[in-house]
Amino acid sequence: MPPIEINFSDDSGPSEVRRSAEQVRRMQRLENIGLLATRVAHDLNNMLTPMLLAAPMLRESIRDPSALSLLETMEATVVRATALVRQILEYSHGNGGQSRLVPMQQLLHEIARFADETFPAQIAVEKRIPDDLWLVDANLSQIHQVLLNLCVNARDAMARGGTLRLRAENCQLDAIDALAIEGGRAGSFVLLEVEDTGIGFPPEVLARMWEPYVTTKTEGKGTGLGLSTVRSIIVDHGGFIQLNTQPGHGSCFKIYLPASRTPAACLGEGIRAPALPLVDTAT
Repeated sequence: MPPIEINFSDDSGPSEVRRSAEQVRRMQRLENIGLLATRVAHDLNNMLTPMLLAAPMLRESIRDPSALSLLETMEATVVRATALVRQILEYSHGNGGQSRLVPMQQLLHEIARFADETFPAQIAVEKRIPDDLWLVDANLSQIHQVLLNLCVNARDAMARGGTLRLRAENCQLDAIDALAIEGGRAGSFVLLEVEDTGIGFPPEVLARMWEPYVTTKTEGKGTGLGLSTVRSIIVDHGGFIQLNTQPGHGSCFKIYLPASRTPAACLGEGIRAPALPLVDTAT
């Protein structure tokens, strides 16, 4: 029997070691960024608190209508900034808040407003958010993270401008419909869509897009963890996600979140949501 030759010239081993080392460095950078974000969030919270306390006192002494309008704008901005700081702190602490009944239209309107106010002017934001969406039992901070991540990705895919579309609808899937969606199943869902008119995903990225550290962004512009995190969160909520994309013609992410059967009355006064149908189309 001839001797077995072992070729040590293949560099796949060292390449794998280098890739693993780079992943470790990226995770360390992310951990450091998380710690820094927590410290910054605490400092911001300390600076915002006096503004929240002072606004009602100032309102009592201001009579000029234009000054009152300016004060109201400032107070609303501080309230939104405080909510954002709270979300950062909850997420950095690893809990992100507990799951609860969420009327998704409120969250979608907030995301649409954020995109409209902060994205470049050449990106138009369109929304179709009906008021009769079913309730979803969800972790609000995590779903906020999912939608914000997808919107930011859409923004980056439209460097020369385009249109970001946010849509939602109640959706009933039967067994046949569910078969057409990877990981899909029959039932009642709230369908959320984030669509852009950007560059789309090339086939070589599309095949591995849900894997960690896979990104279409240039070096230093992204960690490649966004989409894998998005999918993980949706799966943890009992849902699934679908992507329709074409290079040069944009992408559309469709998120299916299970609708809750908890009565809308549990949300409290002033909040209404339609009841689920008594019988699903699932068999």
